[in-house]
Amino acid sequence: MRLQTNHGTLEWDGAGTIRVQYDGPLGERVIPVEALSAVRVSAVLEFELREHADPLLSVSGGAYQSIYQFEVADLAAAERLASEIRIARARRAVPETAAPTWLVAPPLAADALEGKDATVAVANGLLMFAYPWSASRRKKADGNPRSIALIDIVGVEWRPCVGRRSGFVRVSTARTPIDRPRPKHDPAAVRTAVEGETDALFFAARLLTRIQP
Repeated sequence: MRLQTNHGTLEWDGAGTIRVQYDGPLGERVIPVEALSAVRVSAVLEFELREHADPLLSVSGGAYQSIYQFEVADLAAAERLASEIRIARARRAVPETAAPTWLVAPPLAADALEGKDATVAVANGLLMFAYPWSASRRKKADGNPRSIALIDIVGVEWRPCVGRRSGFVRVSTARTPIDRPRPKHDPAAVRTAVEGETDALFFAARLLTRIQP
């Protein structure tokens, strides 16, 4: 079954796999029914994913949920599709608990990201930070360049730009203080501009799958 949506083309194979060909940089995403905790149809067709199923949702704190809210012209067809997916979930006894591993692959991403106050790159099991001269002293206090072993990273966050406030990607380790500095002064953060938001999100999602299988 195929539906045309506001995001692009959604195709259900009738067995256990949904393919969404998104318009724009997301490209094609393959979503197995095992990744879903619920399917709803109201004014839109909406997929609710299990925790830890999609790194894009995890790294953004759920802020990217709108990619799973599909506006369709034929709500009756959407309800039929939703019903088939629910049946497939039931047959496979898919739980609503967190997924044991990532079930939706992150979009392709480069191994390096250039931000406003740092360039970060993944190589040889390390996440390396290099800061320009304009970065704050506090940001460069732990060295320039500096590196963090991937095995020491316990969390990755991406946040979008809001108004005049920059977006950012930042990582956490066991030694990260609870009351951490703002991204401008945080040595484990890189601030991003609006035009680089998508690249930053994809980089962060890919990094998250490296540290959490």
